[in-house]
Amino acid sequence: MDENKIIMLCQIVSKIIDENQLPDEDAVRKILEEKGKKEEYSKICLATVIEKELEKAIESGQICEEHVGLYKSVFEKMIRESEIGNMPASELSDMLIRKFVLQAEKTYEMDRTRLKCFTGMLQTGLNKMSEEDMLDFVPVKHAYKEYLGSESEIQYIHNPYTPEETERINEWIELHPGDIRGLALGLWFTGNITLMEIANLKKKDVHNGLFKKWERARFISKALKLHSQRGDYVFMVINGGQLEKFTPQGFMMKLYHICNKLGIKYRKINKDEAMVCKE
Repeated sequence: MDENKIIMLCQIVSKIIDENQLPDEDAVRKILEEKGKKEEYSKICLATVIEKELEKAIESGQICEEHVGLYKSVFEKMIRESEIGNMPASELSDMLIRKFVLQAEKTYEMDRTRLKCFTGMLQTGLNKMSEEDMLDFVPVKHAYKEYLGSESEIQYIHNPYTPEETERINEWIELHPGDIRGLALGLWFTGNITLMEIANLKKKDVHNGLFKKWERARFISKALKLHSQRGDYVFMVINGGQLEKFTPQGFMMKLYHICNKLGIKYRKINKDEAMVCKE
């Protein structure tokens, strides 16, 4: 008999002495099975659980076909190849999970689509492990909000405009490089960023991963050339002699006017909405 089973038997005998009860054979067997099951579960890692749950979600159609590649790439990079993702369940803790989420945030910076994919898979894995009694702690219910301190959760939406309408709007933006609000809308249409994030975008943040890509960097570059080097924000305008950052409402109004000029039905974009990009 191995050491672990001896320990379990000693614990059972101790319990019998303490409670002055003598359980029958079936009760002893049940206790041993439950303890053995918990011990086996404690060796399973997050990556294994998440991979199984991801496969189920894909097979059931919970994850649409166009987003499968996105989820798989995030899983491979941030979960399967990570140290925390491969730790036995018995070694996990709330502190380590928090560290795991912050590592992902640093990796993806402002790429909120992939960050949401990561936290979504992580949450599913933690919920499953908690349900199977694999963890020695109670996981949070909303990893994204609770660990990243998001004041308002980003709402990911599909482009509310048709491909033809989007092309015409982008053409208008390209023909008006001196319109800073138009440039901001062009940045929004590249995806993965909200109007609020654009309004709050500071010059010191334009060198992170999201804005290094050419389709985004060109809007940033043009915007920076339109006003003086004063001010902390990328999208600013002179109002009453003062340099001020724009508001999401200003961007919405600009989109409304562009749609009117082009004969396109205006569809509102809320300040907390970001357009999901295909992989």
